[in-house]
Amino acid sequence: MTNVTQTSIKGSIFLTDYASYNNGTQFEFGHWVNLDDHSDADELNEYILQHFKEADKKSPLDKWGSTREEIMVTDFEGFPEVLYSESGCDFEKIYALFNYMEEMGMENLENEGDNLLNIWNEYDQVNARGENEIYNYDDDSLRSMFGNDPMIAFQAGVNAKINYSDDYLYFNGYASIRSTNDPSTQIDENALINWILETKI
Repeated sequence: MTNVTQTSIKGSIFLTDYASYNNGTQFEFGHWVNLDDHSDADELNEYILQHFKEADKKSPLDKWGSTREEIMVTDFEGFPEVLYSESGCDFEKIYALFNYMEEMGMENLENEGDNLLNIWNEYDQVNARGENEIYNYDDDSLRSMFGNDPMIAFQAGVNAKINYSDDYLYFNGYASIRSTNDPSTQIDENALINWILETKI
């Protein structure tokens, strides 16, 4: 399963079609398609149409009385599962996400921790008033989290679970502080992707 932190601008799909699947030839006429070989969704869709036409020439579907036209995507890599569909992914949204990442200078979100956190924290400020914000584990962040209120710091620390070798801090649902080295576990992937597509593109 691919999540937001594994999203890459070099995504790919295993493309076949339902007619070939029903005919038992989905692997003969199916193949991996690198999405970055095509500049946008229109170009990819044109490639798919041409591929189906070539498949129809090699193996006409006389048994089914029709041409290949129903896209079937049986596997994928490099983009969030929320954008995947077996019956045809939303290629426009996938390419929009790739373009956004490129504009942000992020070839792969997995290697762009601070950029990902900045986007998540912006989303969180807008939608949850910062309740799910993730902080770098440093003095500046601790000041931001607690300010000059020792009672908040005390309450957050009573049931704290902190590993001093971790790089990030966050509050759990009971306002207790937690630490992690994998902030992606605290990110709502679907909500973040949908927000990016709705507000940033």
